[in-house]
Amino acid sequence: MRRALVVALTAGPLLLTGAGLAAGAALQAESGGSFATSEQRFGTSAVALKTDEIEVGAETARAGNPMPDVGELAEVKIVVRPADPGVPLFVGVGPKAEVERYLRGVSRDEFVSARLSPFKPVFQRLPGADTAAAPPSQQRFWVVSSAGTGTRTVTWDKTGGAWSVVVMRMDGRSGVDAHASIGLRFGFLLPGAVVALAAGTVPLAWALVARRRHATGRRDAS
Repeated sequence: MRRALVVALTAGPLLLTGAGLAAGAALQAESGGSFATSEQRFGTSAVALKTDEIEVGAETARAGNPMPDVGELAEVKIVVRPADPGVPLFVGVGPKAEVERYLRGVSRDEFVSARLSPFKPVFQRLPGADTAAAPPSQQRFWVVSSAGTGTRTVTWDKTGGAWSVVVMRMDGRSGVDAHASIGLRFGFLLPGAVVALAAGTVPLAWALVARRRHATGRRDAS
């Protein structure tokens, strides 16, 4: 009987975890398959818009040093839509050191911080040349990228490290005007919910059966 009680108490946290994961999976599905920001417009007369890792607080966000976080369990989806559909854009994610080496001496706006509600970003202008030495699509260090006319979408399984996201014109010239959003998709939510709920249900069912048998044995003995 005591063993059945221990098993039942163990099943509780598993069932709660499963329920939480299931709720997260349902919310993610209702959000279009990912937790995404609203579309925002970004423009600059410089060559590139660039951001590094972002630390998000209750009311603000700011560029920060890379640290292990829950985002490393997610697939990142970045959607960029040019204000002028006829202007080919480039969107890429690459190692921070390689990106900064490529953009050295080139004018760019780097993300510094943002107020989240209402959203108001702050960028720092770094002066330099008004054209990149070579088009971004010719660089080999991008882990994911997309280039061309129309809406550009990149998806990336985020891993540990220092990364930068860059938006540029495809020809490397100055002047970027685009709408962008970023989303996170946690693929483990639904499988995790199924596993946790199953792991919690089985021992709980066993405990209930054991308790019933124990009660039946006591009645038969009397």
